[in-house]
Amino acid sequence: MRRRGLVPSAQLLSLNLQEPELEVAQALKLRPGEQVYSVRRLRFVNTEPVAVVTSFLPARIFSGIEKQDLEKRSLYEIFERTYNRKVQWAEEVIGAITANPDDAKVLQAEEGNPLLLIKETTYDAQNIPIEYSISLLRGDRYTASVISIRKT
Repeated sequence: MRRRGLVPSAQLLSLNLQEPELEVAQALKLRPGEQVYSVRRLRFVNTEPVAVVTSFLPARIFSGIEKQDLEKRSLYEIFERTYNRKVQWAEEVIGAITANPDDAKVLQAEEGNPLLLIKETTYDAQNIPIEYSISLLRGDRYTASVISIRKT
């Protein structure tokens, strides 16, 4: 993003330690009783709100993440530099929804506006799922770009 002359930033909306919902537990391959950190951030590009991203992180891997500056540092930087977890690959499911009143308010959009929905599971170099995220992106301010490579 910075290479294209854009300035990304984030605002931390919430950070909680909690029991995961089934979808999150399955995506992260958690054992019964394991907890996750739920990190909800509002993402900006050039001071314009673009996305609300909720990241779910296994507490056993990311103990103490609440002490990190989640507004000034990227999660991937924290994963790699603080927790020594090299991000290797991710699987994304992309769809579309309309903004509900809460999401519209946070994103400074109109209720019912189109939002891009991305559910992503990120894996480290050992193929361990380390993040499950749900992103809601303003359709008028964001486009997705995908490169697909066929392995032989």
